[in-house]
Amino acid sequence: MSYVDAILHIESVPDLIAFFAAHAPDKLDADGTSITGFARTPVVMNGGAALVYVRVTPSDAAAFGLAPGVTILSQAPYIGDGTPDAVYTALFANPVALVSYDAVYSRAPYDADDGEGGVVNVTPPARFGQMG
Repeated sequence: MSYVDAILHIESVPDLIAFFAAHAPDKLDADGTSITGFARTPVVMNGGAALVYVRVTPSDAAAFGLAPGVTILSQAPYIGDGTPDAVYTALFANPVALVSYDAVYSRAPYDADDGEGGVVNVTPPARFGQMG
């Protein structure tokens, strides 16, 4: 079976869960609070918006692309170890996709308490997550 790795931007996780509850309840967990049925990284959220890196069948990728409020920011056929590099290379080359990416996951450096009364400058990794 072939797979696709993709980074999804979700405008509103609660709205997407409500959509699945009404149209595809089999895609939700038993509590109806989480979307299931595919491999993914932990979800990164900012307010109700989210990013998630998924590995899905091409038909599931197409279905996500049709779900309201879901945008596929980048995708590549799963080929093994190099797949995340292909997905992120395409993402970082697309300035329009980066606007949505950066709105959820900030790559900007920030100051943090070092736990000893000082401050340390932290630069987040460019990638919020990926699958091996």
